[in-house]
Amino acid sequence: MPAFPWAERQAVEPDHEYVAMASRLPLRRYRSVPGFLRDTMAIRRQLAQAPGLVGYALDAELGRKTFWTFSVWQDRASLQSFAAADPHRRIISRLRPLMSQTQFAFFSVTGSELPMNWEKMKAPVSEGPPGGPGH
Repeated sequence: MPAFPWAERQAVEPDHEYVAMASRLPLRRYRSVPGFLRDTMAIRRQLAQAPGLVGYALDAELGRKTFWTFSVWQDRASLQSFAAADPHRRIISRLRPLMSQTQFAFFSVTGSELPMNWEKMKAPVSEGPPGGPGH
């Protein structure tokens, strides 16, 4: 599956500081992959309407059953509001038992740093311990 490249949902201000979230989401079993992909499409539809979303990207390493997400938000409140709303909240609750140790990182990024390449988007959750910052 090819990566969903950076999708910008609102104009980026080069000097503005945004809230970024990166995640590494490994599944325990290959049989969970089709359902995860279906759920991804529902979450993408939610993202398209999410207030405060600046942009997002998704990458999949199907051979490793691992998915990577990266999103940038106007502020932490916008991110938290999205995460607490359905379908995201319901899907995450259902997926938790199907996943290995997830990693999340929350950090600041300026508009001039966007868009990032996948190496930079994955770095915050590639380098830390499982369950990393913000887990």
